[in-house]
Amino acid sequence: MNPEILNPETLNLRMMNHADGQAEDKTGSGFSIQGRAAVRTMAALFLSLLFAAFFSFVSKADTIDLSVTYGYQNIAKAGRYLPLNVHIENTGEQTFSGYIHVYMVESEDSVYEYQYKKTVEGESEDDLSVIVSLSSGVNQILVTAEDLNGNVLGSRRVGLDVAGSDAELIVGIISQSPEALTYLGGVGINNGILRTRTVTLDIKNLPRDKSELDQLDVLLISDYPAEFMKDSEARTILDWVRKGGILVIGTGAKGNQALAPHFDGYLKNALSPSSMKVQMGEGDEEERDEITLSASAIMLNGGREVMFSNNVPILSTVTEGTGIIAVCGFDFCDIQRYATDKVFYVDKLFTAILGQSRLDKLSLAASERSLRLYWDIQSLMNMSDVRKIPEPMFYVSILFAYVLLIGPGLYFYLRTHEMIRVYRSGVLIITILATLLIWVMGVGTRFSGPFLTYARIKEVSADSINETDYINLRSPYNKTYSFDVKSEYYVYPVLKGSDYNGDIQEIAMNSEKGHTTISNYRNKTEITVANTSPFTARYFELNTKTPNTSGHFTTDMVYSGGEVRGNLRNSSQYTLTDAAILIYGKVIRLGKLSAGEVVDLSDKEIINVPVGDCQRIAETVTGGSGLGFLKYYLSNYMTGYYGDARLVGFVQEDENDNSLDFSDDPGYENYGATMVVASLTLTTRVGDEYSYSALSTDPEVKSGNYNVSDNTISGVAPTVLAYHLGEGNNINSISIESINVDDADSKGRIGSIRPFRGSLSFYNNQTGGFDVMDIGDGVLNMAELTSYLREDNVLIVKYTSAEQNAGIDERRYLPMITVTVKENVAVINQILESDGNDTEQPSGTTEETGPYEAGSYGTVVAEETAPSVANNPQLTESGSDVGSETTEGNESEAVPGDSRAADTGTGV
Repeated sequence: MNPEILNPETLNLRMMNHADGQAEDKTGSGFSIQGRAAVRTMAALFLSLLFAAFFSFVSKADTIDLSVTYGYQNIAKAGRYLPLNVHIENTGEQTFSGYIHVYMVESEDSVYEYQYKKTVEGESEDDLSVIVSLSSGVNQILVTAEDLNGNVLGSRRVGLDVAGSDAELIVGIISQSPEALTYLGGVGINNGILRTRTVTLDIKNLPRDKSELDQLDVLLISDYPAEFMKDSEARTILDWVRKGGILVIGTGAKGNQALAPHFDGYLKNALSPSSMKVQMGEGDEEERDEITLSASAIMLNGGREVMFSNNVPILSTVTEGTGIIAVCGFDFCDIQRYATDKVFYVDKLFTAILGQSRLDKLSLAASERSLRLYWDIQSLMNMSDVRKIPEPMFYVSILFAYVLLIGPGLYFYLRTHEMIRVYRSGVLIITILATLLIWVMGVGTRFSGPFLTYARIKEVSADSINETDYINLRSPYNKTYSFDVKSEYYVYPVLKGSDYNGDIQEIAMNSEKGHTTISNYRNKTEITVANTSPFTARYFELNTKTPNTSGHFTTDMVYSGGEVRGNLRNSSQYTLTDAAILIYGKVIRLGKLSAGEVVDLSDKEIINVPVGDCQRIAETVTGGSGLGFLKYYLSNYMTGYYGDARLVGFVQEDENDNSLDFSDDPGYENYGATMVVASLTLTTRVGDEYSYSALSTDPEVKSGNYNVSDNTISGVAPTVLAYHLGEGNNINSISIESINVDDADSKGRIGSIRPFRGSLSFYNNQTGGFDVMDIGDGVLNMAELTSYLREDNVLIVKYTSAEQNAGIDERRYLPMITVTVKENVAVINQILESDGNDTEQPSGTTEETGPYEAGSYGTVVAEETAPSVANNPQLTESGSDVGSETTEGNESEAVPGDSRAADTGTGV
């Protein structure tokens, strides 16, 4: 207890103070009442104003209601373009005239903003469809509606579902019967690493821009006549394919109607649908499922047959740009029952179409793909304007002269003239003059304002020019700057990725954060960069497509037997330097190619280069700044097998011309490079023979360590590969060509890649063992291949390196194998007629019918022709196992998969 409470003096003092307080309240009661009334009045007025402002704000904020959908069925794949559809509902009476903003957060918490002008009448609704660039790690976006004064009238935060899309193969469906294709979804492929997901596209409103299809990995068209598709929609799909898309078309009873008029140009022969037994499975007779379908044999110009049924090609593929077009002889809707029961068939189908290399790339995490693209572009854009680089020796000379002048030169001069007392003043004056001289000399090496570097790729075809520009905007100051791009160019930022998980609305409105805005106006697109450090890089990709009115590149080139014949005519406006023709695994260097020039290709050297090694291929073609540019193009635009030829070359930029094709902004210093590329028709047919690369279909790895992307093996142990050379093809010969690479400088290096040196052994189907082959001049004819080719034209090869004690990181380029096929009178029609006349249904087979009756579209347009079936009685049965070891020439051989025995003898 407090002792002061019991103290009488303290108690009396508190009572006296209480009495004094009561007296003061009585004397001042008038003033207190008046003051309280004034306070109440002011409080009421303040509260009324506060409530009025609050309700006014709420009324304005609720004027615009936004709802957002993204991708297809709200699926987002990072590292790609993302379509957004913004539904705008104006609940107010006044017309909304302002901007729709899309915000996302990038690395280092910098904000990227897309801005679109929009007008919506009062009490009405409208939609805005846009495309944004989505980097890895971005899991949310903010969409706002703001008036012309910057007041936010509505906002919507959208969480993106990007977690599951990394391990998914997104398949777009264009079909009149999409319900019959549901079996394509939810299937594990590539050993379960990827799982398919199907999305159905609106057949009445197909995409009009290739960026809208960027979220898709595969686009499958089945039970859909191509004549229903508009020309613009077909061009969009083909543009998407050339950028790396996979287009799969099922034909079935529709025949040519499934392709014409947009895609039938890829066919060698018009389709003749008929009822035929299609072999769906593989293996022994008991394991091979056959179903009766309305189908056609499929062969494509410059393509490869990848699936067969009883020696009839039923699925063929052809490369288009960096993508693939696959045409199937039957309608995918017709196999719904079979493929639903046998889910392995979907895996088999996509593996045959895409190949292992593409599947492996699609299996990479989105963050890895996005970062790889960012670093590739950053490396590409790290080019410098050589005009800005100072001459070091000139500055050294100035410094040396300055030291001599202020040292012994000035001293002895003043001493001779008895003026030594002004030596210090003279040194100061000379130092000032020297500083001024250095400053004047450096004017040409400094940037006075924002500047950019660019890398431009122009893909020239007969009817159009596809232009892609990568630009790097920078400024020597931390002030806000802007750059205008012509309205016909699409502008997308190239983003590194983000790990931001906070409140996007808070950071998006933070004026102190780095902010990049892409404003889309009717007559231009404006890029504005604010709050960045000096020389901070901002990368952008610009795309446009224009009609070609200035000519293109034409050729009648024929490649056969390791030689090339024909001419190349440059009818374009471009004069190219370091020009070259790229064929899969080969380079033909042209040097300078002037506009209007015609080049005879017969006297040009053909250089064998390692496929997939972009650095070595680029070094073979060019050097200097063009080396990195070409390497980037090869690694991003020419991955995997391609059946055409590609012309590449560089345009010499005019150093005095500061104008830019993609901008009218005159205030920017710029420096860059332009590369022109064109697809050339490559003919390999001479008479009744034609050739193709054995790598057009991925080899099957029986044992060892093989990388399909660059055709290399480990040098540690032997590798056994099975080459599928084309079932039903009448093979005449194969040629084996080593790589022209000088590996003298790579000896002793860890992790080096060198050409293969060692022995090649072919598996003998008659003896069940491997035979070391003496390839001589590199060509083996059919008589020499009889014992080694199976009935389905599979060749099994074992590679044994001659080097001992090879490093674990060392790899070897394998030689290129080219197959020459002799085309005789086709027998496919006989097989089809035999199937059509056989009305008895074999036991164990089923009959599938699709949404259309078989033969309802079965108009025969032309006679089908195809390579004849190889039927050599000396070949052993294909069903026999790859057997045990035999002794050949006192040499012990191993079965496929056994690397214990090493081959000796003549090799590559």
